Parts: sequence; structure tokens; C-alpha cells
Amino acid sequence: MELILSTTSAEQAVRAPILNSWQRCQNAGLIPGAVRVRLLDDLDLDSILVRAAQPILDRLQIEIADTPSGVFLSDASGALTRRILGETAMQRTVDGLGVLPGFSYAEADIGTNAIGSALLERRTYLVAGSEHLWEEFQQFDAVGSPVRNPLTGRTEGVLCIAAMSERMNAQVKPMMRRAIEEVEQSLVDLSASRERALFTRFLNSRSPAVVPASVPSDLPLRDRLALEDAAVRLVAQGREAMVEIALTDGRTATVVAQVVAGPADLTGIAVQAWVS
Repeated sequence: MELILSTTSAEQAVRAPILNSWQRCQNAGLIPGAVRVRLLDDLDLDSILVRAAQPILDRLQIEIADTPSGVFLSDASGALTRRILGETAMQRTVDGLGVLPGFSYAEADIGTNAIGSALLERRTYLVAGSEHLWEEFQQFDAVGSPVRNPLTGRTEGVLCIAAMSERMNAQVKPMMRRAIEEVEQSLVDLSASRERALFTRFLNSRSPAVVPASVPSDLPLRDRLALEDAAVRLVAQGREAMVEIALTDGRTATVVAQVVAGPADLTGIAVQAWVS
């Protein structure tokens, strides 16, 4: 890592998302040979995310049976909460590395990896073989994707699929997308009736004329973070309001907070954003 970061051709040698992660790790003083997983106390192993994901994990357990792969679920801090594994050899390997519920896989703890780096980047994140900072993980390819609560917009954790290096196949990404969609729908189903009622009222009240354009899915990370921060501030105010955010490409994003009234005097705040 140090050699690549010190060369002028680093951008050509390493994919940009990996290079960015390596730079964060170097700035944090992480040393590849000295990285160790950290066991956390008081971890919630029965969170709403765990309960929402369990039926999907049960199905995936069947799909990955007898394959050199595993599926891992973390919370929003990067702590592993659930895992399912394919063939026996895979289980022996990950057990030997301490890939167990309760351990932290945040980037700040073990460097570049598909769980911790996906949390920081807030998007699907692929790490292949030697791109892992922790040397013991370099035998794996892994892809992680954030799981967001559709009712709150909050990232609840990461779902990660890993396989022995060069054994990751083209079916992983479609499998990941479907699993993420199912877990997020399950989060909605398990949420409080109050939130579901407000969310349904908001969806039913939206008109195409209200939102002239949608937020592009390929916005730079800096712009997405700015929009999310603006949304959090507007919700905290608890009233209708609007702010405009200048984006890095010169366009303007409009973020609007709307009071949503549900049945039985329920009220909440919904936030919409669009780019013009």
C-alpha cells in the first residue's frame, strides 16, 4: 500500500475507490501487518435490522450451500451481527480469522474492506483480493452494500457477500441487489404502525408536478452527504422548510421538508430533494 500511494501512477495502478480508502487508512496510521479485529461490548444482536434480515439470510443460506462463499450482516458501526456460510472449508477459514458476530469491521479498525468502506462511501463497494488492507482478508473477494431504512433514510448496516478470490461470479451483484431490496422492505414491514401510516400517506400524497426532477443516482459522495445532512437538519426543525444546496458541478439541489398528517392526528416530517 505504501509503495503504491507514493508513486505518481497510483491512480493507474489502483481503482479510485480503493485508492481513496487506502489514503484514509494511511492518514489514520493503520499498518497492514498490525491490523487486528476488535471485539465490541453490548452489541445488539436482535436489532430491527437483524430481525428484518433473518428471513432473507435463511433463503441465502440455501442459495450459497456448498459454495466457497459467505454472507455477512453488520450494523451501522461496522460490527458483525450475523453470518451464513457455504461449504465447510469456508467456515473453517473465517472461524480462524475471527469473522464472528461481535467483532468490528469498521474501516478505522481493519482498513479497506467491503463492510467498513461501504459504510464510509455510502454505496456498494467491491474489494478484491490484495485490495484489502488486512493481509488475512486478501484471500477473499467481497462486495458490500448499505442497507437503508426507507422510512427514515438512515443507514442501518451493510450486507456483504464474500467468496474465495477469483471464485466470485456474475450472479453476486444481482443476488445482492435483490437481497438489499428484500431487507429494506422487511424493515418497512417491521417498523412501527405510526411510521408506516405516515410513510403511506406521504407516498399517496405525492404528485409528479411537485417534483420536477429526481436526484441523480451518480451524485458525487460530497454532494450526497450534503443532501443527507440538509435533510437531517430539516427533520430536526419539525416544520415545513426549504433549503438550496450548491452542488460541485454547478447545479442546485432543492431540499424540502413537508409536514405529513396521518390518521388519528399522527404527524411527521417527510423530505424530498431534486436537482435543477
